[in-house]
Amino acid sequence: MTGQSATEWELEEQLVRAAWYYYVDELTQDEIAKKLSVSRASAGRMLEKARRAGIVTFTINSDYLPVFEVGRRLIEVHGLRDALVIPSVGDATEKQSVTNQRVARGGAQYLQSQLKPGQTLAMGWGDTVRKTFDLLPTDLMTQVSTVTLTGGVDAYVTALRKVRGVGTDGADDWVIPTPILVSSPEMARALYQEDGVRQVIERARGADHALIGIGALTGFPTLAQFGYAETAELQRFGAAGAVGDVLGLFYDSQGHIVDLPLNDRRIGIGIDELRAIPNVVGVAGGMDKVPAIRGALAGGYLDVLVTSEEVARALLGDATTTDSTEIEEART
Repeated sequence: MTGQSATEWELEEQLVRAAWYYYVDELTQDEIAKKLSVSRASAGRMLEKARRAGIVTFTINSDYLPVFEVGRRLIEVHGLRDALVIPSVGDATEKQSVTNQRVARGGAQYLQSQLKPGQTLAMGWGDTVRKTFDLLPTDLMTQVSTVTLTGGVDAYVTALRKVRGVGTDGADDWVIPTPILVSSPEMARALYQEDGVRQVIERARGADHALIGIGALTGFPTLAQFGYAETAELQRFGAAGAVGDVLGLFYDSQGHIVDLPLNDRRIGIGIDELRAIPNVVGVAGGMDKVPAIRGALAGGYLDVLVTSEEVARALLGDATTTDSTEIEEART
């Protein structure tokens, strides 16, 4: 796709946008036409052209998802390997759970294109991570091993049971057999010495891919959902400079880990060990998470970002959208 003019990029972006609306969001051609400010006939032609061009096969080909202009700019500005931007549905009242589900669809699309039989996929915390795992096909996951990146058995087991299904082809699931936060630093140090914990963490370090969520300090983050942090505690973390967390590690706007007492009680791989995994995929959406996602990008935690269009534009400081009328005139 290199060497394309700006107009070609815009035309291809519209094809991907139309394909996503139709095949993933299941909008009608009339609804797509209204969103793109084109005629219904033009919307139909765009879908047909997307099929002929190979953008749509049985899934939306993830090689084409980055052609969203905003996704391409995210890659360039933040030094990412890839960025998948889920098109906006234009609903400012969309619930976080709905946003998570749409972002998870993109995460699952990407992972299906990357995972190979015999590889190991490491998994982090979060609702979007769990939803992404739910959407991974069982026939693929019977050939891929999984390993957790932190303690927190209850947060992982349900997702693994659902995606694993019945029967495997040499694939295994490895779960760190501890909570993510334990009662004391002394307990954490003792658990790190246990063979069962050390072996799983070593496997996590050697994973081929990692799928992680990005937690904000507002809303109802996963640590709060599982009773590991209360609102007042999250507020104290914010006062100490934290903007978000990955894998229970809180960091500031520059991606530096904030020195907090809970760090000594946490069980899981370290941030440098996460960065060393060859392909770290972050799945996160929702405007409340913009500071947290920006901090994770500044810290170089991610190789790939899957997010919503609104968030992507906010990360770039760009609230503009593609002018569909001009694109329709160029097309005709």
